[in-house]
Amino acid sequence: MDLIYYFFIALILSLLGSLPIGIITLTIIQKTIEKGNQSGLMISLGATIMEFVYTYIALISLDLFTKNLAIGNYINIFAIVIFFLLGTYYFFKKTSPKLKQTSEYDYFDFLRGFIVGLMNMLIVPFWIFLGIWLKSNGMAFDDHTCILIFSLGAAIGAFLAFLAYIWFSGFISKKVKTINQYTNKVVGVLFLGLGVFQLIQMF
Repeated sequence: MDLIYYFFIALILSLLGSLPIGIITLTIIQKTIEKGNQSGLMISLGATIMEFVYTYIALISLDLFTKNLAIGNYINIFAIVIFFLLGTYYFFKKTSPKLKQTSEYDYFDFLRGFIVGLMNMLIVPFWIFLGIWLKSNGMAFDDHTCILIFSLGAAIGAFLAFLAYIWFSGFISKKVKTINQYTNKVVGVLFLGLGVFQLIQMF
């Protein structure tokens, strides 16, 4: 099958899958509002690398993960713990009284994006599920080149979604100057909500 087809299928699915608010996009929104677009961009680049890595791992491990369902359960439990810890942290974190947006950023932003992407292990079961579905519809992941191209498409699709959130964050910062007073509370509640949702999904 044409490699371009693999690339664009992955790009579209990853773009759609990355649009809902999650651990990465919440971080991008918050840091873009606090420190500007360049900070959000560096975080996005770091997270995109892990999107590529996790997609690649999922596709080369389809048989392993489908035969060992316990691995998926461990991933879900780990995600729940992370969501609740981050939710509690952000909910009780103090916010600045005013929104200060600047073009300055620190070089840790790229590493921050990489770490947040590393924590987002739900990418693996996401692509395992889609990988199995795509295989049942005629796509094969037996060829190493196909897996690499597909993973690259997934990474770029996620990056495009992250860019949309950077733009959205900038729009918020211009239109609502007092939003920084409530950002951490909202982020905390959303993380806790994601944890509860993930917990419900397990039962």
